[in-house]
Amino acid sequence: MNLTVKIIALAAVLFSFTRPLVADDFESAKKAAAAGDYLVALGHIRAAVAQEPQDIERLSLAATIYLEMDIRDTALLYARRVFEDDDEDINNALLLGRALLESSKAEEACVMLKKFRRNADDVRLALAHVNALVAADSNSAAELVASTARQKYPKEADAYLALGNLYFNWKPLPVFDLAVQNYNDAIKIENSLVTAHFNLAICYWRMGNRETDDALSNEYFNKCLAEWAIVSKLDPKNARAWYEQGKIYYLAKRYPSASDALKTYRELRPLGTGEIMASWYLGESLYKQGMCDDAKRHLEDAAERIDSLKPKVAIMLARCNFQAKKWQECVSSYTSAEKVDSLWEGMDYWKYGTALINATDTARAVDVMFKAAKIDPKQCKLMERFAFLLQSRKRYANSNDIYRGRLANCTDSTDPKIHVLMGNNFYADSLVDSAIASYERALGLNPKMMWGMQRLGDTYLVRGDVDKGRPLLEQVITNASTTASPDEKRYGIAAVASLNGLDIKEKNWQAIVDRSTLGTTIDPKSIVSWLYLGIGQQGVGNKDKARAAYQEVLKLDPNNSSAKKNLQSLAN
Repeated sequence: MNLTVKIIALAAVLFSFTRPLVADDFESAKKAAAAGDYLVALGHIRAAVAQEPQDIERLSLAATIYLEMDIRDTALLYARRVFEDDDEDINNALLLGRALLESSKAEEACVMLKKFRRNADDVRLALAHVNALVAADSNSAAELVASTARQKYPKEADAYLALGNLYFNWKPLPVFDLAVQNYNDAIKIENSLVTAHFNLAICYWRMGNRETDDALSNEYFNKCLAEWAIVSKLDPKNARAWYEQGKIYYLAKRYPSASDALKTYRELRPLGTGEIMASWYLGESLYKQGMCDDAKRHLEDAAERIDSLKPKVAIMLARCNFQAKKWQECVSSYTSAEKVDSLWEGMDYWKYGTALINATDTARAVDVMFKAAKIDPKQCKLMERFAFLLQSRKRYANSNDIYRGRLANCTDSTDPKIHVLMGNNFYADSLVDSAIASYERALGLNPKMMWGMQRLGDTYLVRGDVDKGRPLLEQVITNASTTASPDEKRYGIAAVASLNGLDIKEKNWQAIVDRSTLGTTIDPKSIVSWLYLGIGQQGVGNKDKARAAYQEVLKLDPNNSSAKKNLQSLAN
């Protein structure tokens, strides 16, 4: 042997000692399945079958694991191969029967099991046969098989389990009392029979739902919970039990309990595996508790796997995004759900419109909010805000239509304000008489409403009706001199400006001085009052006082052109 060959051989020996030992996937799959860790078992059995795809023992374990993980097509394929290899083995027949039943092939399961039982029978086969016959709607045949099994195997729990299943699924109506009796008989024989406790829990749930007496219904529900507690203790990794328990809580609208059970289910059957509806039940249970962040991935999984849920999930996510102020995501979700508007509530249109505004798509927002106003006009504040939005976009007639809808559906202390806002829309559209009528309606509801009085007085002046307008504005000013309300002070200053504008045409300088002086006491920072005070003082010939008033204006507004020009005229 030359030196190169020796070095290669030595390296091979050293490598055999240093490389990590590869675990036997088949043995690992068996251990995981025995411990109820089917998710772990699934990874190992896939590798094990890939290593020896013709090994019947591996295929048998794979079929069992796949059935637990609800991968039914592959489970059935493997179960058929196992049964074809040895169609006289009772375990192979039971495995194929289960795979056929869970793949909705009950009639085929009935034929296979009936044929198999001619040469070999035991109570497990009878139970499987009853389950298949019940699923195939062959109640009479199922009753014969179950009754015969009880006579033949009176001390076997599976015989009573078969009868319980028969009566639970009896057509046209279940016979729950007999189902409960037989499940309890099975438990007396074998207290740790998980299937009996499992079925008994569901039975009590159905009985409670059917019961009209609340006290008795609650009693059944508590019995149901007691059975689930036993199942959880006997088999804490029984994923189907956690799923059924979570579904029952969900249907009972006990969402915190539903989410707890379904979270455990999802730990055993992560997203992408197990029952598809688990994602929906869990997602909605979390959503109902306001836990939108946690709900999102489960709702999205449900929508991805069940097309009919997509619009409903989109609306739920839109509401969650609205709550979180994720405006663009909210818009996207509502847009996805637009085609199925039968699922929408009135508030969804308001939320959609609000999200569009915050996402800077005001044009679409207006269209959506018109729908909202038509479908759900009793949202008083939202109607008011929408009308104001239209007002800001100079759609005055549309704005008043929304205000009218708001008044027709809401009656509260803000009604006078709505009439003033409608008056402002008429005023902006140069419909002075209509504006006056709206302001008068506002004052009819609240005679002390200074805003309505100020707007009515101004509008009378615009129409040339000074005799009606002046006393209204003077009343607003008098009120402003004694009130503590910032808004009413502001209306008073506006009235000062309006009457000063009227008096300046008539060169009634002293009236302007007196009124403007009062204006500066109402609001010492009122630029318009100081400016008119300067004009009035200048008009009566008090140049120093006029100059002082203009300087006050410039302290408040250094760039005020009117004050600068008037000061310049005094200097000249």
